Amino acid sequence: MMAQHFLTHQPAEHRRLRQCLATMQPGRVVAVLGAPEWVLFLGQEAEDALSALGSKWAARVGQGEVWAWVGVAGGSTLAEAATTRSPKQYPAADLRLDVNVAKTQRQGNRCAWYDVPGMSRQAAFCEEYDGYGDLCACERPFFPETRKVQQTIPVREDIPVVVMTANRPYYLYRVLRQLFTQAGAWQTEVLVVVDGAHQETLALAGVMGVDTLVHRPEGVLGNRTNANVRFALSSVFRHFPRADKAIMLEDDLLLSPDFLRFNHQVAPLLDRDPTVSCINAFNSNSFPDTAKDPRVLLRARSYPMYGWLASRTYAAEITQKWVPPGKKADWDWWLTWEDRRKGRDVVSPEVSRTFHAGSAGVHVNGFEQELYFNRMLYNQNPEVTVNDLDLVLKAKYEEGLHRELRFARRVTPPSRDLCNMTWVPRSSPRSLVIFLHAEDSADKYHSYEIFLMCFRTYDISTREIFEGVMRLRWGSTLVYLVGCPYSRFCVYKPAGRGVYRPQLEELQRAARLREEWEMTLMPSNPRLARDPVRSPDLELTNVLTQGRARPPQKTA
Repeated sequence: MMAQHFLTHQPAEHRRLRQCLATMQPGRVVAVLGAPEWVLFLGQEAEDALSALGSKWAARVGQGEVWAWVGVAGGSTLAEAATTRSPKQYPAADLRLDVNVAKTQRQGNRCAWYDVPGMSRQAAFCEEYDGYGDLCACERPFFPETRKVQQTIPVREDIPVVVMTANRPYYLYRVLRQLFTQAGAWQTEVLVVVDGAHQETLALAGVMGVDTLVHRPEGVLGNRTNANVRFALSSVFRHFPRADKAIMLEDDLLLSPDFLRFNHQVAPLLDRDPTVSCINAFNSNSFPDTAKDPRVLLRARSYPMYGWLASRTYAAEITQKWVPPGKKADWDWWLTWEDRRKGRDVVSPEVSRTFHAGSAGVHVNGFEQELYFNRMLYNQNPEVTVNDLDLVLKAKYEEGLHRELRFARRVTPPSRDLCNMTWVPRSSPRSLVIFLHAEDSADKYHSYEIFLMCFRTYDISTREIFEGVMRLRWGSTLVYLVGCPYSRFCVYKPAGRGVYRPQLEELQRAARLREEWEMTLMPSNPRLARDPVRSPDLELTNVLTQGRARPPQKTA
């Protein structure tokens, strides 16, 4: 009924494990296996969930040791076993666990709503699959028809949503459920594009009442993803021939409650400004310290990502110049090349409308998820009205940026200990501007990167940059980073004043401080090594004891 794996040797995955355990229906027989490295980043949340399931040992097994549990959700433990290792052995010996489970027929296994007319499809799905939480719950279940009673929003045109997925039906349910429970849900057509004929995914889409198209898989890993995105871009406009725009969604996203409202508010930009290629719902600098106002829209030399609005014209253009099959390039980075970008910008909100919540995908591992995406901010206000769209039209946006930089206070960063951040006020009515050395957006001197590290925002790339200017907040203070001679906004640099260029020592210091801070985000794990106060001849009791470690007892 359900088979999932969780890479708990990486951070972030323990939350997915906890969420999975919470979605199982009572009475299901459950088998859980922990391979040797499973405790590296298991996390307290997952430990607590496994203990609540009935396990006595999951919170005590050490690194390199194998563990298995079989029991009944909401019931009792049927069997539990572990193979422990001696100090010089790694990993532990193989584990074999044989369990006989009695097949019983209990009254009340079927929910009362299973027999309600019109519910047979959802009931049949819930009898075949598990792990969907309230979709299959007997008490207060979620019915897809909820979509019909959501509040309406102002709509000038029909804008469908296409969700790109494969064999991750639990993610698909999560994102469809969010779409169906926000304003504008019933006004929005939904198409699910499935990379491969995965029966559970297709069955779920049928229960949710959305159209589906199956794409024959092409290539592997990144190349396969490239092909599926192209298929989705082409298919959505064929499937909805009257639509001029469409919203592209990956299945591993969480949505703000105003996600649809936001997209309809900003959609006219694609008609009014030919220098805008698409509109993202996501901003890479949307962190609690560096973003604040959900009404603000920004422009950047970025690329489509994590929920984006595209026009039919743009989709047709880029699919004709798509990543060639077999080429080692991701589709989103491919679109930043100038012969495809053509000088156009991407518009995004200061505060994101999507949240990346997938930690074991092709491009994002558990470390990146925990250190970056899990810290990000996304809007929770369902009724935000974005600022006047005129302000983000290219001419007006540049005019506003000229005005900001003309009156901003010039700041010279300290040459040492840049990351102590005491030199940046967290609340200043006047914007700050820092002129730094950069020849292009590649940032080969790491001048932008060092500030991104110190501001504890997304420091892997400089994708949120406009004409050599990056706009951040530090608390409520607006900070502009202007790369010179790269940016034409360097005209506001006072004559004779130099620009900031980090020295190797300061870059190393900033990287070290960033890493030290990141380590504080990682909980300590006492199970990564054997307890040194215990004698090596004690095997199972080395780890399977509660409370503080006791010294070995002398025996006669």
